[in-house]
Amino acid sequence: MDKIVEISGLSKAYTQGHEQILVLEGLDFHISKGEFVSIVGPSGSGKSTFLNIIGLLDDVYSGEVRLFGKRLEDLDEARKAVLRLKNIGFVFQFDSLLPEFTVLENIEMPARVLGGAKAGRGLELLRRFGLEDIAKKFPMEISGGEKQRAALLRALRNAPALLIADEPTGNLDRHNSGAVMDDLRRAADGGTAVLMVTHNEEAARRADRILKMAGGKLFKEGTK
Repeated sequence: MDKIVEISGLSKAYTQGHEQILVLEGLDFHISKGEFVSIVGPSGSGKSTFLNIIGLLDDVYSGEVRLFGKRLEDLDEARKAVLRLKNIGFVFQFDSLLPEFTVLENIEMPARVLGGAKAGRGLELLRRFGLEDIAKKFPMEISGGEKQRAALLRALRNAPALLIADEPTGNLDRHNSGAVMDDLRRAADGGTAVLMVTHNEEAARRADRILKMAGGKLFKEGTK
């Protein structure tokens, strides 16, 4: 499989007063096309910091990070911004849909930002994931689970090679969590690399690989 992310010796520290606080320490990691990897671990273990670096939201670290075969250390901010917009989708605990736009219009937002994207893909995604009925509804008219699933489709709108999901089921009940996990599994089966951080052990087991983060380090917890 093609490597989407390759990380070697990744470390990250913060300065607090006169003290250096090590958040990530010597991490090695990879994820390939179509692979679903979940990371579990307690709050404060470095999970979100790790995702921020991979998602090009944090560039202060040591070690080597390669995304899509490119060394991030070799890219300027403009090239990183384009890489993030074209190749990475983000899903968070809260959907952040814009209330004044319909579901379909929300899903199409990344394409409007990118410009020149294929028309109609948003509706294709809604049909593919069985959500066509909510296309013309506004966020206030749909359930919490539907909002989160719409946010996931928004993240998939530009056909990213990598989908980063930070606690995507953290605000949902078991039924809706299952629907979101089905969608993430479907995205991975379609060739997107899915990297998810979660406290939900049941959700984590849907992945191909489970890693545990503790003390700023990654450990193999189990395989599917």
